[in-house]
Amino acid sequence: MSKIPHNPSLVLSARSTAIFSLLLLLQLLFLPLRVSPAFPAASICLLPGAFAQVESSGARPAVEFTKIQDLNSAQKPLNRPVRQKWAVVIGISKFRDRRLNSEQAADKTARQFAAYLTNSQGGRFRADHVRLLTNDEASQQSINNSFDESWLGKLAGPDDLVVVYIATRAFPTTDGNSYLCSYNCAMDNIYGSCISMQTLMQTLRKNIKSDRIVLILESSGSGAAELSGAKSLQAANCNVDLERLSLGKGFVILSSSRPDQLSWGDLFSENLIAALKENDGLVPLQEAFLKTRQKTEYDSVNRVQGGRKQTPVMKSDWAGNDLILGCAPIDQTTGIPDSARRFIGAEAHYLNASRAALASDFAGAITEYQQAIAADPALTDARADYAVALCMNGQWKDAEVELRKAIALKPDDQLYLTNYARVLDKLGSREECKRILEKAYLLNPRDRVVLIALSDKCMATGDQQTAMKLVDQALVLYPDNAVVQDRMSFLLSMQGRTDEALSHAKEAVRLDPELTSARLKLGTLYVLRGEPETGIKEYHTVLSKNDSNADAHYLLGEALDKVHDGKSAADEFKKFLQLATPTDGRRSAVEERLKASE
Repeated sequence: MSKIPHNPSLVLSARSTAIFSLLLLLQLLFLPLRVSPAFPAASICLLPGAFAQVESSGARPAVEFTKIQDLNSAQKPLNRPVRQKWAVVIGISKFRDRRLNSEQAADKTARQFAAYLTNSQGGRFRADHVRLLTNDEASQQSINNSFDESWLGKLAGPDDLVVVYIATRAFPTTDGNSYLCSYNCAMDNIYGSCISMQTLMQTLRKNIKSDRIVLILESSGSGAAELSGAKSLQAANCNVDLERLSLGKGFVILSSSRPDQLSWGDLFSENLIAALKENDGLVPLQEAFLKTRQKTEYDSVNRVQGGRKQTPVMKSDWAGNDLILGCAPIDQTTGIPDSARRFIGAEAHYLNASRAALASDFAGAITEYQQAIAADPALTDARADYAVALCMNGQWKDAEVELRKAIALKPDDQLYLTNYARVLDKLGSREECKRILEKAYLLNPRDRVVLIALSDKCMATGDQQTAMKLVDQALVLYPDNAVVQDRMSFLLSMQGRTDEALSHAKEAVRLDPELTSARLKLGTLYVLRGEPETGIKEYHTVLSKNDSNADAHYLLGEALDKVHDGKSAADEFKKFLQLATPTDGRRSAVEERLKASE
């Protein structure tokens, strides 16, 4: 099975989105909101005498467990009654990147599981104690917020019961980790936008005070969609393996199938809910699981056309009497704390803001962000995304202020730092920008956006060695990303390794024929190799799609001059002068050449 390669963290020689991402907005701005590029996906064209910046099927595998462990541990437990019960239920079938969309109704099964939990003859959870997130509500940061001090970290006490249900796509990496796709998962930056299972388990252990946590996973593979760096991960062989994860005391995890099997539709969740509702909801979890396993194995073979056996699995580190999810809590306190209510209210405005921005209603988005901040100043994602909206209005100084406030509350949020670096760069604080990028890198050395942005800063300071190491690491992690291939092409060309640079430029164009910087670089490398006619064809390809590209006209003029077509070269240089900015360093030389040719 092909898996994503693992590369050890790089130590720099030179010295874990936002909810409901504004990807469309950020592709224009080059500021990431959990998933989009922080700096222009641009490369430096190889220009003689100067540099020019150019912008540029029904089955799903699940997790692995070694064996079913008896919930009645041999330890001497303290059989404490359940004081209160809390749940987070997540189901994602429709993703921001439509290539990840699933025909399996994970959102539907999540709603069904939430309905079971709140049923008075089922789970007996208070409705306001169950947090349900489906589709665009289940962004990376919204999921993270559910487990930190915004929700469970604040609400769940030591004697409480916590249930977490997650139904989404998932995939493994060769380092033994597994990743869950949030709504705003970026296929070209999986390590920066997906949720690591190791990180999720660590977060649950660290933030939630309860030692009674039930985690239920209905995970699906990537199907026909290919994640950059995860090519060939198909539904038939994409497995999530949690064997390496330590559970911690009080954990019980249920999964829809073994790692070498497929999960067919929603058989597991359907059968689990049915089993848990037996005996007026007072069935022990282990008994319900055994019935679920037996029924799912039967249904997968006999109800699914062409189906193969699907065997749900359980792993636990539970000490105490049999766990009954439907038990009545002893604390009948109504309501939730005001702070949690403020969070919920602010998050509603935040969701509205993100949806407005995706619909290009930026004025409406700004208003909703402001209302979210007013409702709960501690919702730092609203403040950070508000800063992005301010950037869209050209209010860079105001954006800097908002991002500094967000970072003060969450100093180790890698996305905030990346956005802040971009603002600093725009405001001319180059050294501080690089320092902030280095900190962002140390927090997540696999984030593609940070790797490329930091390599650019290293190049700007003359540190080509570190720049090459960073891009090389990005290439190992994201070999199918055109921008990474393009950047490697440039760095190799700067070292005079033209043939290697040409190979990467070709791969960049193959991966993304619309990536202008790669196409221009490919043409220039052909010219440098003494094949100007081939280079001219590449420049014409760019201009056939965008005749207002000043760099393409300049490069075409240079190439035409090499084949002694002076008249055509002059025409291209004249077009370049019409399109180039007044501060373009090539203007004076071009003007002199045209004057001399008259």
